[in-house]
Amino acid sequence: MTSSRDDATIKHTTGFAFMTSPDAKALSKSGRKRQVAILPVGAVEQHGPHLPLGVDIWLAHAVALATAEGEEGMRVCEPLAYGSSHHHRAFAGTMSLSPDTFIAVLVDLCTCLSEDGFLPVILNGHGGNRAAMQVAITKLGQRGITSAGFSYFDLIADIAAEVLPDAAGGTGHACALETSLMMHVVPASVREPLIPEGTTPPSWPDPHLFAGSAVTVWRPFETIRDNGVIGTPSEASRQAGETLFAAAVERSRATILRIQKDYGQRRPS
Repeated sequence: MTSSRDDATIKHTTGFAFMTSPDAKALSKSGRKRQVAILPVGAVEQHGPHLPLGVDIWLAHAVALATAEGEEGMRVCEPLAYGSSHHHRAFAGTMSLSPDTFIAVLVDLCTCLSEDGFLPVILNGHGGNRAAMQVAITKLGQRGITSAGFSYFDLIADIAAEVLPDAAGGTGHACALETSLMMHVVPASVREPLIPEGTTPPSWPDPHLFAGSAVTVWRPFETIRDNGVIGTPSEASRQAGETLFAAAVERSRATILRIQKDYGQRRPS
């Protein structure tokens, strides 16, 4: 989903699934570097009382489409909506794959793309997918398949620090960052009167998005905060969302172009 854009037009120029099979075969053989196939992944899960279940996949897809716009060497695959979200299952509407299933799906899809001559790049929009994505990329490497992946929000921590009042304690889940982005990308989906006040109660390890704790503990989100929100969504703004989205697109594009430059070598046929 995108804002102020004709989604059908963007898919026409950047969508992987818009191609025919002969189109895909011809494209995979074109250019000095392998064409990049961007696979947006996210989640369908609770995002507090004020944001829709589709936040993670809608944002990842929007970033991917805007990233590939105007780039001849990139195509955006149909998004993989469901991720590893069991830590949200206490909240209705959350749909989760087990980590093993999610990893297996990523490996299978990226294997298909690689076998057809594309360079698979996973663009992730859900924090709970980070570890599983890394395992999938490792498994692909064991098969001799080069792939890459990143979470777009990890690329914009410094921008969040500039435009949000408290990026360290205000970001996490259904937070100031995600709420701001949704105000820009899908504004009608944000239930602004329901944005909760307050912030995350003290919790260890630090559950906020950019905490970077050396300790990992699996925790259901309801044990951290009863409304499932981590951070301070009341600090969100449309202006911040516009700035964050533009930075996510710019840095995702630069990252993918670097991946293609360094890892897109064609194998001898």
